Amino acid sequence: MTDFRIDLEGYLARIGFDGVRAPTRDTLSRIILQHQMAIAFENLNSFSGLPVVIDPAVIERKILHEGRGGYCHEQNQYLRLALMALGFEVKLRMARVRWMQPPEVTPPRAHMSMIVKAEGQWYLSDVAFGAMTPTAPLRLDTTEPQATPHQTYRMNPKGDSLHLEVRLGEEWRPVYSIDDVDCYPVDFEAANWFVSTNPKSDFVKSLILARPTQDRRQILNNTTLSIRDPDGSVRRRTLADIDELRTTLRQMFGITLPTNVAVDRALERVFQNEGSS
Repeated sequence: MTDFRIDLEGYLARIGFDGVRAPTRDTLSRIILQHQMAIAFENLNSFSGLPVVIDPAVIERKILHEGRGGYCHEQNQYLRLALMALGFEVKLRMARVRWMQPPEVTPPRAHMSMIVKAEGQWYLSDVAFGAMTPTAPLRLDTTEPQATPHQTYRMNPKGDSLHLEVRLGEEWRPVYSIDDVDCYPVDFEAANWFVSTNPKSDFVKSLILARPTQDRRQILNNTTLSIRDPDGSVRRRTLADIDELRTTLRQMFGITLPTNVAVDRALERVFQNEGSS
């Protein structure tokens, strides 16, 4: 890992970025959005029982050369290296996932996020939370609502952590909370192993993908395809069969499906377990 040198040209080509490369707020905003529209959030490996390796060289091969995406421990770690190569100051943060959790629950620190400094300001910058990933960097020093190309967010201080919240309709809903503690890639090895192998983990139990377009979010949870519009409204439908699932993965989420027996069996299992999806 210490000898790894990121293929910055390949990464910028992968996300379609051809703008100014100075470490500015505008550059950061464009990369955050274009990355998410180009590289899907997906957990095909963990759902198929395959290892999720977070060595940078493995991540680069997967998302630049194999036509895949990944989840937070892969994508945010790789984004960190790309931003650093562009001259940004970047710090990793551990986060507790609070999305879809009862308020009384204290979830483990399992999500990798990061903060990035641009033009003297620190911003929460994340490309791989999934369905509710902010599609723009968010300032940390204000509690005011902050609009993104998709939903509006705010940072809500509670105790010794900052809570990210999203507005859906008239309601503010929790997304995750981050601590003000510097972290390093090695700190996420245990969390990555836990979420990718624990039988109770959503990333093991369910097939989960998300990829925004310019004007909507596309989300797949097992056989349920959801389209979330900027106003927060959601349209859902159920995929009919394995052929439609494969087509959806390729066309809507931009995934190149690997030739792998474990993946084939996992995709078939989605429909065998449809009743519990």
